[in-house]
Amino acid sequence: MSKPYEASRRVESDNPEAVVTAVREATHELRDELQRDGIEVSFQDLALLGHSESWDGEGQRWVHVSWEGAEAG
Repeated sequence: MSKPYEASRRVESDNPEAVVTAVREATHELRDELQRDGIEVSFQDLALLGHSESWDGEGQRWVHVSWEGAEAG
């Protein structure tokens, strides 16, 4: 069985750098969460997975990074 991990950040503006910043922050959060669960994965490896984007009901843009790994067993 796998446990999914995800981190999200709101994009503060339409500036492309704001998207990059939000993705970077979410990726760091995801890496930290994985490490707390004893899963060692580099920021670079997570960054290679890419990100997704969505808009909420108020029209606010969000970025999401996720990782799903197999549990040992």
